[in-house]
Amino acid sequence: MKNILMASLALAAFVAGQAIAADMPVKAPPAPPPLDPWSGLYVGGNGGYSWGNWDNHAPGGNFIVNGVVTTVASPDVKGWVAGGQIGINQLYGRWLFGIETDYQRTGEKADQSGGFTVTAGNITVSATELNHWEMPWFATLRGRAGAVVWDSWLLYVTGGVAVAHFDYSQTTTATVAVLRGATATATNFNEEGITRAGGVVGAGIEKAIDAHWRVKVEYLYMDFGSRTFLTGTGLDNNIRLHDNIARVGINYRLLP
Repeated sequence: MKNILMASLALAAFVAGQAIAADMPVKAPPAPPPLDPWSGLYVGGNGGYSWGNWDNHAPGGNFIVNGVVTTVASPDVKGWVAGGQIGINQLYGRWLFGIETDYQRTGEKADQSGGFTVTAGNITVSATELNHWEMPWFATLRGRAGAVVWDSWLLYVTGGVAVAHFDYSQTTTATVAVLRGATATATNFNEEGITRAGGVVGAGIEKAIDAHWRVKVEYLYMDFGSRTFLTGTGLDNNIRLHDNIARVGINYRLLP
């Protein structure tokens, strides 16, 4: 009888314990760690606009502006820019560090033309001139450092080295005409192209759409110093080579 009573009490205690456990709230599983949409290798493309004021100084007086020969010119070199980039990021808490390289084609150029006419007795001398400046491509290798804010936005600065190609050409046409007589015309064309290294700095903002896709807006300033073109031709022209880039881009992160 005593054994039956002890077994009954044990059974009652077990049932009561199970009922109390069933009424207790279930503890939620721990939240997964936040997704890092930044670290790793990525590739992408971009497009935008480039512009720069390339101050020119030609001691020989190579430019014809409003019919006057002058030693200076300030062409506004500008045009579209488009290309691709590849890079790698690493996120440490909210701080991001990375390296990016890009190659760009551009339509950046400027033309300046001018002319004058002089008449002395029966002889008329006229001259026309066309100057052409162009930067057809550039590439950069830059470090990036920034902070992730508002969970999915990256604010960053960037800087490094840049390489670009520059072309300068000048075409001059002179015509000598004698009243009711002969006319003679001569054209002189000079051109030089160089590839030059310089520095680049900039800043941007980037938005993570999901684990793969990101979009960005970026500004870069490139400086290549000054370079004298057409040296020794009598048309020597020292050009200040610097540029501004504003572009938008899209990146795709390559997950393992």
